[in-house]
Amino acid sequence: MQNVKKYMVEFQIPYPFPMELEELIPEQRVAVHDLFLEEKLLSYTLAFDRSKLWAIFLAEEESELITLIDKLPMSAYLHYDYSEIMFHETIQYIPSMSQN
Repeated sequence: MQNVKKYMVEFQIPYPFPMELEELIPEQRVAVHDLFLEEKLLSYTLAFDRSKLWAIFLAEEESELITLIDKLPMSAYLHYDYSEIMFHETIQYIPSMSQN
């Protein structure tokens, strides 16, 4: 996986939210879960006002990125833009264990 690049994808969600899009939410969740399991998706974030989604994808080239985006059932309804990024850092909080 040494040639893998990271891409930030910003999806614009239409307003008003179309009923066809709402019906795709369960399929979208499964597809996102699968991409996490395949280690092709690092993060997936929805804006509080539900106007945008941001996702960090791993792909060897832009054509693979587009293929991954196309796996998302909602992508046909969303406008998106992407950029190759240098890095993406996160921290996961691990709850501390109580000694009591």
